[in-house]
Amino acid sequence: MTDIENSQELADLKAQLNILKSKLERQTIINDEHIRTAMKGKMSWIRRYIWIELLVILPLCILDFVFLKFMIPNMSWAPIIAILVFLAIQIGLDFYINRINDNDWENENLVATSLKLVRMKRARWIQVAVSLPIAVALFAWFSSYFEGPQGQAMTYGMYIGGVIGFCVGIGILVRMNRTNDQLVKQINLLLSDK
Repeated sequence: MTDIENSQELADLKAQLNILKSKLERQTIINDEHIRTAMKGKMSWIRRYIWIELLVILPLCILDFVFLKFMIPNMSWAPIIAILVFLAIQIGLDFYINRINDNDWENENLVATSLKLVRMKRARWIQVAVSLPIAVALFAWFSSYFEGPQGQAMTYGMYIGGVIGFCVGIGILVRMNRTNDQLVKQINLLLSDK
């Protein structure tokens, strides 16, 4: 082999190596984008749930309480309004606590996003710890208007519904926090690969 053939072969190998490097870099970028899209998708169910709270659960609660008011005419509007305002505040807090922007998933924001997800998880538990005693007090005040055998049955129904609602709420809270934990783990893996 001559020097010209060797240098041509070496140039071909360098060109192929550069092509391979550029393909690998593009593959890494595509994988990062897919991971970021998947992380956004995992968080989207929480946003949908909060919109369901606002657009479905709140209106249904309003209808239920208004119906109860007409069933028990001597009941005061005060506990009903207090419960509905409390529920609206809780939904507002859910929007505030669980807010996350699309920009948070960019490269330079992943560390900040990870910290935001950890704070979000802690804020949810604080919200439950503060709001649970208030909810119990509001519903105790509300049930004080139930009288007679019909009122006793309604009180028992309210307690059973409260326990079921509490269990469902804790289940949703645990699922939200598990989603946050998975996202933090994915972000840490993504950052450790760089």
